[in-house]
Parts: sequence; C-alpha cells; structure tokens
Amino acid sequence: MVSLMFAAVLLAAAAAPAQAGAPTTVEPAVATAPARSPPKPRADEMVCKREPVLGSRMKERVCLTQADWEQRRADARADIEKAQTNNPIK
Repeated sequence: MVSLMFAAVLLAAAAAPAQAGAPTTVEPAVATAPARSPPKPRADEMVCKREPVLGSRMKERVCLTQADWEQRRADARADIEKAQTNNPIK
C-alpha cells in the first residue's frame, strides 16, 4: 500500500512541471573524454617506488629504470609460474 502511494507521488511530481506549461527541454548529454592514464615512462627513465620491507612496517624507496622494473616483474611472474607447474614425481 505504501509503495503504491509512493509511486503515485513520484508520478505526480514528474507530471507537475509538464502540466504547469513550462517548456520541457532535454539537455544534450555532455561528451566527456575518457580518462587518460599517465604516459608510461621511457625504458631508460628512472622510476622510484616505495616497497615494503620484510619484518618492518616501514617502506623503503627503490629507484630503478623502467626497463629494470619490467624485468623484475617478468622474473617474479616466471618464478611463480615455475613454482606452480613444478610437480614432483611420486
């Protein structure tokens, strides 16, 4: 019952401006440009990141070139894949 009353109030509120003689115009949708990600650093550009230290709550600052970061990420992924596929023979 309450939901029917709520729906009736919403319909009446939506219809009220149209009945008052006010011109109804639909504003065109504003085209927004998609959010751009920051440009990727060049391979020889130094990039500093803060990494956690094992056994500490503090982080340390590590600066490497972009190529070194990518190589580090590839090595870590290769190590994980190797550990997951290395099944000993029983």
